[in-house]
Amino acid sequence: MTPRPSSDPPTTIKILIAEDHVVLAQALGTMLGFEDAFEVVGTVSSGDEAIEACVERKPDVVLMDYKLVGLNGVEATKEILKLVPTAKVLILTMFDNQEIVAAAVAAGAAGFLPKNVDSGELKRAIHAVAQGKGFLHPDVTMPFLERIGALARADSRERLTDREQVVLQELASGKTTKEIAGTLVVSEETVKTHLAHIYQKLGVNDRVQAVALALRRGLVR
Repeated sequence: MTPRPSSDPPTTIKILIAEDHVVLAQALGTMLGFEDAFEVVGTVSSGDEAIEACVERKPDVVLMDYKLVGLNGVEATKEILKLVPTAKVLILTMFDNQEIVAAAVAAGAAGFLPKNVDSGELKRAIHAVAQGKGFLHPDVTMPFLERIGALARADSRERLTDREQVVLQELASGKTTKEIAGTLVVSEETVKTHLAHIYQKLGVNDRVQAVALALRRGLVR
């Protein structure tokens, strides 16, 4: 009887290193090459080379520097995942600002590490992303969460009309429904209608909850 093929993941993780500093790329390759669990299938220095190498060698994990010759790491990641969707990209870079972290995740990167990470954590990250998990280093977690929070606040603002935003700001200043109506030169019923829409959009039940949520999200001053 012919044995059934195993569906278990390969015991050796094939790694491609995309790094524009040759010495660092060689050092990473040497260090990871000592691990039985890893097989370094190549090192490249440009985004275009990374894409070509992924298509040819089908690595399980790509250690991707952000700053590369030609296409940067985020742009290369987008192309790689279109052509080789089974690859997992781990961004490894000194750049750890909010914009880059958010862009890397949006591009499909499975993890993000600063270059000064120790070898033990690098190996743990490689194993994690190879298993289909995400890996975000603690040093970049807070900037990433702050970025996501800003996007959430922007989304909430977009869902409120300009008039509703004005009413919410007046509400936060402590004005009553009658006072808001006087300020905006509209009827109290109109203000109540705006408030009902605001409560519904923010998912709250009353003005106290609305103001508290708006302050937390930065929707009002």
